Amino acid sequence: MSVPVGELIARTDSAVTALGLAPSTLWQYRWAWSQVELFCSQRGDDELTDEITAEFLCFVAGEHGLGRIKDWKRKLLRKAVLVLSEVARTGTYRWSVSRRRHPNDGLEAVLRRVQEQFEEWLTGRGLALDTQHLYATVARTVLAWLPERGITDVRQLSREDVSAAVVFLGGRYRPGSMRTVVTALRVWCRFLEDAGLRAGLDGAVPAVFSRRIHAVRVLSARAVEQLVDSTDPGTLTGRRDRAMLLLAARTGLRPGDIAGLRLQDIDWRQGQITLIQRKTATVLTLPLLADVGAAIAEYLLHDRPAGVGDDHVFLRSQAPHVALSPSSDLYHVAAGAFARTQPASTGEAGRGMRVLRASLATRMLERDTPLPVIAGALGHRGIDSAKHYLAADEDRMRQCCLDLVGIEPDQARP
Repeated sequence: MSVPVGELIARTDSAVTALGLAPSTLWQYRWAWSQVELFCSQRGDDELTDEITAEFLCFVAGEHGLGRIKDWKRKLLRKAVLVLSEVARTGTYRWSVSRRRHPNDGLEAVLRRVQEQFEEWLTGRGLALDTQHLYATVARTVLAWLPERGITDVRQLSREDVSAAVVFLGGRYRPGSMRTVVTALRVWCRFLEDAGLRAGLDGAVPAVFSRRIHAVRVLSARAVEQLVDSTDPGTLTGRRDRAMLLLAARTGLRPGDIAGLRLQDIDWRQGQITLIQRKTATVLTLPLLADVGAAIAEYLLHDRPAGVGDDHVFLRSQAPHVALSPSSDLYHVAAGAFARTQPASTGEAGRGMRVLRASLATRMLERDTPLPVIAGALGHRGIDSAKHYLAADEDRMRQCCLDLVGIEPDQARP
C-alpha cells in the first residue's frame, strides 16, 4: 500500500527505535531520512518508490564521487534509504537489508561493466547531475531486464530489443515520466555506439514521445483568501501558518522552497526574496509583497523560537525547533486550512500547497499575463513546464505567440 514519505519515516523511526539503538545513532538516521524526504520533495514525489530509491542511491554515489560528501555520510545515507525501502515493502525492518552495496551490484558482471562505462561517459557530457542520475537509472533498469530476454551481452542487441525495452519501461514508469525516460534510452544507445559496443540502435527509439497536458484544478480568489484567513491569529502556530499560506498564495513558491527558505534569503531593504530553487537549482528572485512581508515579520519578531541555531525562516513550533518538512508539515498546514474552510474549498481541487501555486498561475493567466512571464515568476526553466496551466482555460489553450512583457505584482487585493 502506498504511504506518504513523511508517514513512512515515522513508521521506520518507531521500528528502529524499538531496536534499542543509541540516541546518537537514532539522530544520524533521522538526519539521513530528512535528506531522503527532501530528495522526494524536490522531485515532486510524495512516496518513496523503488524508482526514487534507485535515483537517490545514484545521487549519493555521484555526490561522493565528486567529493561533496564524505564516505561515512555516503554509507549513512545509503543505509537509511534502504531501511525506509524495506519498511515500505514489508512493514518491518531487518538489519541485514541495509547491507546492500552499490545499486549496480544486482547486474551481471558483463552488464555491470557496461553500466559503469555509461556512468563515466555521462560525467563528461556536461549534463546536470540529476539528469545523469536519471539516465543511469534508466540504463540500469534496462540492463537488469536484458537477461530475461536472453541477452547477456549488449553486442547481441537488435532494434527489436530496443523497441521491446521501450514497452518494458512503459510498464515501469509513469506516463508523465516517459518522455524523459525515452530520451535517456536514446542517449544510452548513442553511448553504445560511441563506445564501439553496438551501433545503429538509437533509430529504434521513438523520435517523439508526446506528454499529455492535464488540467490543473484551481481555487477562486475568494477561496484562496478564505484559506489564508482560516488560521488562528491568537496562536503562534496560527500566525506562522498564515505567513506560509500567504507566501504560497502570493508568490507561488513550491512547498520545498517555502520549507527551505532561510533568513538570509529575504532582503528587507530591497523588498525581495532571492533563493536557489530546490527542484531546478536555479536562482529565483521574487518581490516581497507588503502583506507577505508583514506576516513573516510578525512571525519572526514575536513567534519564531528564540535561541535556535537553525537559520530556516519557518520552524516547528514544538521541540525540536527544526525546519519543517515539505511533504508532511506543509501539507498538513494546507490540508488543515482546507478542512476549516469547507465546503468552500472542498471538491476535487486538492488539499496541498501546490493548489495555491496552480491557482496563482491561473489568476495570472486570466489577467492576460504572457506564459513566459508566468513561467519565470513560478521558477520554471521554460514555458513547457507552465503549459499545463493553460488546460484550466480553454480559450487560452489556443494562444501560441506570447510576447515577453513585465508583470507588476498587486500590492493590494480585494
